[in-house]
Amino acid sequence: MVSVTKEQILRSANYLFAKRGFPSTSIQDIADDCGIAKGSVYKHFPSKEELFNEVFERSQNRFFEEVEEVVGIQDLPAKERFTRQIIFRFQFFLENKYIFIDYQEIPIEQNPKFVPLRMKTRARFMNWHRECLMNVYGDAIENHLSDLVILYKAMLREYLFWILDENQPLSIEDTAEFIVDKVDLLAQHFIEKETQPLIKNESLEHFYQWGMSLQNKDKEEVMKSLLKHISLMITELPTGNMERSELNEITSLISAELGRTKPNIALLKSLLSYLAKERALRSTIKQLENVLSI
Repeated sequence: MVSVTKEQILRSANYLFAKRGFPSTSIQDIADDCGIAKGSVYKHFPSKEELFNEVFERSQNRFFEEVEEVVGIQDLPAKERFTRQIIFRFQFFLENKYIFIDYQEIPIEQNPKFVPLRMKTRARFMNWHRECLMNVYGDAIENHLSDLVILYKAMLREYLFWILDENQPLSIEDTAEFIVDKVDLLAQHFIEKETQPLIKNESLEHFYQWGMSLQNKDKEEVMKSLLKHISLMITELPTGNMERSELNEITSLISAELGRTKPNIALLKSLLSYLAKERALRSTIKQLENVLSI
């Protein structure tokens, strides 16, 4: 029997996940590619989800390592470097589309490590977007940096789907230049208009720190972190003290119910549904529902 290392298994898994996608790749496929028995893969990885989790994290780390080479080109104008970063992002996602897209589609409850890594990934990319924009616009955009980050991130996400369209894909270079042009218009608008930012920079920083801190936490700790985040968001809601007190009480009831050996799922659904009436809380509520599988 061929003896292979964990690294070789990961290499085969990365190749097959990237080529076929997570659902269409089995542990047997990976074992066959390595020339070993399926049981040998399980000695290193308890499940396909655990294996895919590590493949994804390595792909993410590789992205940030390689993008540093783009950032390191100092003799280019700031906006040209910005454009090249976007081009690199699209190229990397295109080459690893099954890994990055499938990771978002896997049922989150299958592996308790999925939630922290997803949140860490999102926080890491948000921080990268923030640094990219600050490098281009400097202190002039600081007051509206969080809003610009969110709008820029939305552009990247939506246009990526059109780039991935196999029937009529967009040009990566043209799309990158288009995005930079529109981000430039938004930035200039923010700089010239004396308007109040919608999202405060402290909120974005808190999200980054919170997302990064979730790594290596189990499901129970993730739930506690999400509830803590909800409580913090409630303090920032533009509402009266009475309503805020009511929302905090409901959050406490959810926390208490989750502390029971057998939580009342119907009650949790009802309480979470009530909190979700606040638009600002909906995304975090949805994440908590995913963790709870309800």
